[in-house]
Amino acid sequence: MTEAPPSPWHPLGITRAVWTVDNGHDALSPLRANAARVLTNWGLEPDGAQLFAVLLVLTEMVTNSSVHSGSGLIDAEMWKDGDRIAVAVEDSSREVPVPRTAGPDDESGRGLFLIRSYSESSGCERWPTGKRMWAVIDPDPSPEGNVLLQAALGGLQPVL
Repeated sequence: MTEAPPSPWHPLGITRAVWTVDNGHDALSPLRANAARVLTNWGLEPDGAQLFAVLLVLTEMVTNSSVHSGSGLIDAEMWKDGDRIAVAVEDSSREVPVPRTAGPDDESGRGLFLIRSYSESSGCERWPTGKRMWAVIDPDPSPEGNVLLQAALGGLQPVL
């Protein structure tokens, strides 16, 4: 991810959810489950493409923060702006994520591509205390073509 325009603005009173999670993969499952309940309460279809995309983007961002920021807490936030859902994740590292090309046998290296593929827009901002990654997911998210997604997954067929 390269530095991008400022994250989406959210005024007071907008529908939002905020979590602080421990840096570690053990936090992902409860975070995903809680986020899915929030999104369903906001009116997203439980098996819908937007809910899938938001959970995927949230998971990838938290995983990226967990792997690359070291120890500390990770702040995750979602907010609803009309029919779009914005996701933001903050951590204590000022290092901006850089996309890389993953080989077919690599177990990592596809997260930033997936975030960009399922997001209308995304970016990363450096803050004095770390960084904030963000993405906006529209109501009908679709990856930028199955060919690109298959390339990112090393030729594997995604289970959607």
